[in-house]
Amino acid sequence: MRSSTVFDILVPIRVIQSNIGCFRMLGYGVGHFYNDLCASMWFTYLMIFLERVMYFKASAAGFLMLVGQITDAISTPIVGMASDSSKLPVCLKRLGRRVSWHLIGTVCVTLSFPFIFNKGLLNSKINKLWQIGWYVPFIMLFQFGWASVQISHLALIPELSEDSSRRSSLGSLRYNFTVLANLFVFLGLSALLNRDDSGGGITAADSTHFSIASIGVVVIGLITSILFYATTKEPTDGRRLSRLNSASTSPELAKMSWTNWFSHLQFYKVSFLYMFSRLFINVSQVYFPFYITLTASFSKKYIAVLPMISCISSFLVASLVSAPRINRLLGNKILYLFGCLFGISNCAAMYFNQTMVSIICISILIGVAQTVVLVSVLAITADLINRNTESGAFVYGVMSFMDKLANGITYQLIELLNPHLYIGLRLPSESVSANCAVFYRCVMSFVPGACIGLAFLVLITLSRETVGARTCRVRTEPGEIHI
Repeated sequence: MRSSTVFDILVPIRVIQSNIGCFRMLGYGVGHFYNDLCASMWFTYLMIFLERVMYFKASAAGFLMLVGQITDAISTPIVGMASDSSKLPVCLKRLGRRVSWHLIGTVCVTLSFPFIFNKGLLNSKINKLWQIGWYVPFIMLFQFGWASVQISHLALIPELSEDSSRRSSLGSLRYNFTVLANLFVFLGLSALLNRDDSGGGITAADSTHFSIASIGVVVIGLITSILFYATTKEPTDGRRLSRLNSASTSPELAKMSWTNWFSHLQFYKVSFLYMFSRLFINVSQVYFPFYITLTASFSKKYIAVLPMISCISSFLVASLVSAPRINRLLGNKILYLFGCLFGISNCAAMYFNQTMVSIICISILIGVAQTVVLVSVLAITADLINRNTESGAFVYGVMSFMDKLANGITYQLIELLNPHLYIGLRLPSESVSANCAVFYRCVMSFVPGACIGLAFLVLITLSRETVGARTCRVRTEPGEIHI
């Protein structure tokens, strides 16, 4: 393995605009809104829906989450390579390689997501194994579609602009819409749950609320996706070489095929940074509702209210860090360092008993930490790709593969260690043991804390490196210039 490689290839690449207007930036930002709506329900409510509404055992709920994450993990590099290859049906080629896969993913999500938070034909008399089998194909189709949208949308960032601060702004704008999507879900579900809140936890009686919320997600998601297709034009192909980076004075850079990335040590470092960042964010999101109702002993309406507070703080912070001036002043690594500090502080605070004031403060801190970590790691990833957009989707695919696989395995391990494995016995919420409350306290403190700590160690190894800098040599033809 080596940190830099010499290549000798002349290739056609896309013509990238150095600047992108505000209208097109907004159009890009809304392109992941549908995915974000679905992800908000998937990560925040799937486990509690399966355990408290469907009365699945914790191990079964963890298995379904694992199936989804493995499907997503396998799909992401495959979609990434397919997107980079530009092999598309004739009817989709006019849209471009990224937007086409975005459309394919949107169709898959629409056909599957409404069935995940819906009992459908299921009832209590059907064997639990058959009930689990009912969900598997819908979860797999949903995760393939979700991965297709995610990878194609991420891969558009380095294609739409070559300026590092502008790319960071696109990532921040994308996250702003993620926050708005979460806010929409939490507001809607809060209104539904508050209608019959008797001070208890989630039960089978709340099934209708989740079904209505999932249908609303699909309707709003389709509208925003149409807006994305109407406002986002993918850059066209041009016959020239990629350029080294946005700060380089040289106009040339050799091609990076998907196999070339594996010879760069920096590729592995950023991949692990991305994986640990996503683990920190997703584990916190998945188990926060359990922490709220079982550890902190708040009523079911707070599984929407407190995440909504996190969303508001996320939106405010994302608006701040999205400013190009902030990015140029601090840089993505310093921003990520601040995210680590906020994240570790939050994990430490969650270990202690909570009052209403303290849980609100924790919710705010979660939003701040998750925003800064995600925005900065996406910007670091875009810097790694630099102007080698010909294989950008593959890079995002590999990183997402590691992220999803690690998440799925982590959820399953947590559920296998869950002291309340036999939720399928339909025990009332009052009989939940003190061990279960302690369990979720430890999960929310130690698992995300370990992830952000490991991410910090990876960041240290990148501190003296220029992310995305690669030494290369281009074979010249008559009239061309060597780098």
